[in-house]
Amino acid sequence: MIKMVLNFKGVREISKSSGNYGLHDFYTKANFQSLVDAIIPPNSSYAAGKDVILTAGALELKVHEYVIWILDHSIANPVKEQLHLIYTSFSRATAQLLDLAAAQFIQSGKAQTLNADAFPGGGPFAALSRSDRLSTITLLERLEINLESLPVPYQNNPGLIRNMMDALNQLTMFGQYSEWQGYGTTRLLSPDCRHLELFPAGWIQSRYPGPAFGYRDFRGFLAVFPHKRGEAD
Repeated sequence: MIKMVLNFKGVREISKSSGNYGLHDFYTKANFQSLVDAIIPPNSSYAAGKDVILTAGALELKVHEYVIWILDHSIANPVKEQLHLIYTSFSRATAQLLDLAAAQFIQSGKAQTLNADAFPGGGPFAALSRSDRLSTITLLERLEINLESLPVPYQNNPGLIRNMMDALNQLTMFGQYSEWQGYGTTRLLSPDCRHLELFPAGWIQSRYPGPAFGYRDFRGFLAVFPHKRGEAD
């Protein structure tokens, strides 16, 4: 059982106590929703005739589920033991890492606006504006935080913190533009049980036509260099 209470001006007291982890943990889910929303927010553009075109962001495409699933299912048990993750999940520890950095960012007085109801169930990180969430990630990338106060396995582990900040950005991009969304109702099953049920929205956004099986792969032009023989003396 984990309990975390954080108090600061402008944000109501947030207390989390749950025996559920990963996608079944409302706290972890809300924090990762706010994370992917900051990395790939929804976008609006204007087409001919001034028609507004809305493009779904990572939150609308439920990319947070992909990020959480990867963090909690892609690590072998021996590595989990080494990282002391047997009784908790990597996703929950990462949500707590984001919160502790967000609390420090808020206490510094740099936060623009705070909205504790933006992502119900989330912590301080989820209460920040999009730009402040990105600033919090930058704070972690620069290791401008008390490493002793961080949760396991991030405590006094600067290398893991920096690697995780890179991974969170990469995983969000993978979830947005890979085939994962197209797996539909099978997306949270093990990889060997997934199958495409629809054309992924990320492929449409990136104008990727989909795989073309059986096509020859272009490997460049054949270059022929004539052999120049040396002249006899």
